[in-house]
Amino acid sequence: MKLSINRELLIKAINMVVKAADKRHRFVILGNIKLVLEEGYLTLTASDLELELTTRFAIPSGACILAGSTTLPAEMFFNICKSLSADTVTIDAPENTSRCVITSGKGRYTLSSLPAQDFPSIGAALPSTVVKISQGDLTSLIHHTRFAMATQDVRHYLTGMLFDINDSKLTAVATDGHRLAVAHRLLSDSYQANQVIIPGKAVAELERLLLELAKTTDDATIVELGFDAEFLHVGLTLSDEETDAVLEVSLSARLIEGKFPDYRRVLPTNNINAANFNKDEAMDVLRRISVLNSKANPGVLLNFDTTDQCKISVSDKGEGEAEEVLGVQHEGDVIELIFNEAYLRAVLSVLEGEIRMEMNQPSSPVLIYQVGDDLHQYIIMPMRL
Repeated sequence: MKLSINRELLIKAINMVVKAADKRHRFVILGNIKLVLEEGYLTLTASDLELELTTRFAIPSGACILAGSTTLPAEMFFNICKSLSADTVTIDAPENTSRCVITSGKGRYTLSSLPAQDFPSIGAALPSTVVKISQGDLTSLIHHTRFAMATQDVRHYLTGMLFDINDSKLTAVATDGHRLAVAHRLLSDSYQANQVIIPGKAVAELERLLLELAKTTDDATIVELGFDAEFLHVGLTLSDEETDAVLEVSLSARLIEGKFPDYRRVLPTNNINAANFNKDEAMDVLRRISVLNSKANPGVLLNFDTTDQCKISVSDKGEGEAEEVLGVQHEGDVIELIFNEAYLRAVLSVLEGEIRMEMNQPSSPVLIYQVGDDLHQYIIMPMRL
């Protein structure tokens, strides 16, 4: 294959897929990007066999010098393209060779290549359910829950996000066992009840693509989520204002097998203590006193001892201690709780305005939500006193 293409367009296209490449290199070729060049179109694909990203876009007349295909080391290829200074890049990967020559301006780079026919496919999804949701709602669902996913856990299903489809409501749920995030959105259509667990890497890439989509479309743009027994499939059409290109991007992800915890049973309903406070004021207090927190000492103590204030403190015997007072509206008995400061701040960061915290015992799950908002609920397990 031989291609002459605008550098900015090529960088944009590579950026759409490069993060799906397998950095662990279980198979060498999975660390590569597959390029398929045909008259009028270029298609790029990257995959780790759990997530596959593909982008296809039109190229100008004459850009395709010789149709063909190859695969190139993903990160190295991307870094070379970003470092070039000329506006045009020529990629020459002769058939039956293991070398690709990239030229631009006075620069010439040679990369090892592998045959495109050896690049494995994640498999074709045949969605049995297609859920339609606005781009704005889907982006918001992910934003309000993704932070609570586990990054590493023997309970592999906790490293993903649950999508619970029930009639005309889609609920996104994430938990790492210490905190739980639940977000709901109403759908315009009704669907058969279904639950799927989407891998964390796929969730992160989907959010990234949605944010790219939001740059050129409004929040009401409809996105279709296609599910079958094994896969999630999403197709998006992205416009790039800088290059006037239209990129057809598709994401396919292998769903996580397993039974996600019943989040409804975790949400407490019999709390005897509650406190309302301002989110921004609480974040400011946590930011200031967190200078004394560390991995060995991540806790922050909240002491609700009056109806109008909460003492927030951090104590590190080796470094010192800090205490500030936060104005609250407290209902119930005197209660002290210790939270992982980073967990508490992460929840507050996705909320706004007046926050309500409902509590029972120092060791019981604490419910946190935004006053007047019934779409988002959060649970944090206190640390032991």
